[in-house]
Amino acid sequence: MMIQEFESRTGFYPSQDLYSFIEAAYMESNLDKDAFCNAYKQNENGMADAIARKASIAKITASDKAEKENVEKISGLEKEVERLKAQLDREQEWKLYDGDRNVKQDDYERLASSVPNTAYYMTDEEAKDWICSEFDFDRDKITILHEIDEYEINRHRQVRKTGRKIDRRPVYCATDYHYIRFNTSHWYYEVWNDTLCPFYD
Repeated sequence: MMIQEFESRTGFYPSQDLYSFIEAAYMESNLDKDAFCNAYKQNENGMADAIARKASIAKITASDKAEKENVEKISGLEKEVERLKAQLDREQEWKLYDGDRNVKQDDYERLASSVPNTAYYMTDEEAKDWICSEFDFDRDKITILHEIDEYEINRHRQVRKTGRKIDRRPVYCATDYHYIRFNTSHWYYEVWNDTLCPFYD
């Protein structure tokens, strides 16, 4: 039975998906077209409801299967992207980068290595006291920092943050040998051996 024949006999206009189940039910029945269509219209013995349920279950099942396949496909693509990113990183030869404009990490670590023998980590209050007494900043606008961002550079001289942090707690050893990293309301600074320098982030 063609869908047009079903429509003309019942006055129902099912979707193509639903009609495939109606047609299967018709083929399984021993009824002629008119008898089947009349039974469907009257929903005899719940015929129409049963067909609709089968169609709905099949649709849900197909949707679940498609969603699962999509999830698996997306997961596979994400893994491939991560693999390609790792491969690209290796080819670009990323390595740790210590910028030229700020205090070198090696220099800071050399100073910090003398803690607790000849140097000590300053408290935030001590660091603020030093900054205000030496450089006349507004104390209320000073924020002492204990870390800076770690960077990498590749063979193309492209620079990026690694997401890790580097220790830069304020350290005092002597009047001419100390380090403080701080921000004010609008500017970034570091003090290195009693010299105030802009900090380039």
